[in-house]
Amino acid sequence: MDGNVLVYALTCALAGLLSFLSPCVLPLIPSYLCVIGGTPPGSEKGNEKPRLMAGTASFILGFSTVFIVLSIIFSATFSLMGNTVRWINWVSGTVVIVLGLNIIFDFLDFLNYEKRFHFAAPLRGHLRGISGAFLTGAAFGAGWTPCVGPILAGVLLLAASGGIPRAVLYLVCYSAGLGLPFLLASIFFGKFRKVSAKLRPGLPVIRKISGALLAAMGVLIITGQYQKLNILTAGWQSNLGGIQLSAPLLDTPARLPTADSSASQAEAVNALAAAGLQIARDPIEPINFNLFFLDGTAQTLSDLKGNVVFLNFWATWCPPCRIEMPSMENLYQELKDRGLSMVAVNTGETAEQASAFMRESGLSFPVALDRTGSVSGQYGIQAIPTTYILDRRGLIVARMIGSIEWDSPKMIMAFEKLLSNPAEP
Repeated sequence: MDGNVLVYALTCALAGLLSFLSPCVLPLIPSYLCVIGGTPPGSEKGNEKPRLMAGTASFILGFSTVFIVLSIIFSATFSLMGNTVRWINWVSGTVVIVLGLNIIFDFLDFLNYEKRFHFAAPLRGHLRGISGAFLTGAAFGAGWTPCVGPILAGVLLLAASGGIPRAVLYLVCYSAGLGLPFLLASIFFGKFRKVSAKLRPGLPVIRKISGALLAAMGVLIITGQYQKLNILTAGWQSNLGGIQLSAPLLDTPARLPTADSSASQAEAVNALAAAGLQIARDPIEPINFNLFFLDGTAQTLSDLKGNVVFLNFWATWCPPCRIEMPSMENLYQELKDRGLSMVAVNTGETAEQASAFMRESGLSFPVALDRTGSVSGQYGIQAIPTTYILDRRGLIVARMIGSIEWDSPKMIMAFEKLLSNPAEP
């Protein structure tokens, strides 16, 4: 699993756990379990435990189904927005930040209400057993509470920015974070009642933690850079597919010239670092590959030696990829006649998908097709977009995880310095 996907899957699972521990849910768990199991409070006979566990599992499946359906609806809606995704991210992120701050400071009274779905009395008599527990879970998932509703909204907006498959994954993780404690509570019902009573004094703190997490998620959404947390996870990985770069962004100049780098080369690397790129500890020989491009031609990476190569990994469903591509196009148009070669490797999609996106977005830089993801795997790509910069010697000198404005004056100046260096040291 890609590092950024893992980080956000775990974040969504944590959000689910915090929802379970919220003041709107935790105190009501015994009542929910009694309704699901069909037993009055205080009745915990051993022979009723299998029925309670089965009912709880069905209850979890009910709200999980609602959450997953909502994630598909949100994600499909976002995907139809096309190039307006930047504005959608800003609006969504702002909403999530406000929801998070409201959980902490409680300044929006209109959010402090509960909307739960209740079945009519004649119908309740027929909704028993597994099917009744499932519908009760669905009603729980479709309702609104001041604690769970904002967290769920934040997770949905975060998930919607990554395409339908990831949206489903994130809501499955959220459902697991919320549902597994439910299941454990049904297994250890008696002990849970005692533990939950001890936890109640700490619920206000848990609520504030939930709000802080939600506000942080909003910041990540609004910037469009949330997959950059993968830079942290990259530090936990000992192997990046053979491509080892310095983990943090450099704040200091590159090391002094050596036998393998001239003063002008060091100056160019310093400029890349100043523009916000990660710098290789030492120039790295890239993994060679041969891919077909959208125009039907095939090209080997080594054929581009002698040019400065902009090697980018992306996908059409990736909002940060979409955000940075207009600036990539501007950089390409500015420097393509001066020795800049751009190779945008589309990962895991068909030529039709990539071609339609390029046409609709008005982009003209070369796109290579990594349909199986084999090249991305060789490069140890953990997040997209990821970009490698190769100098004229054909060596990797810098990397960028996440999107950035590639056409800023500082960035263009850095590429001009790199282009001014000869192919051989």
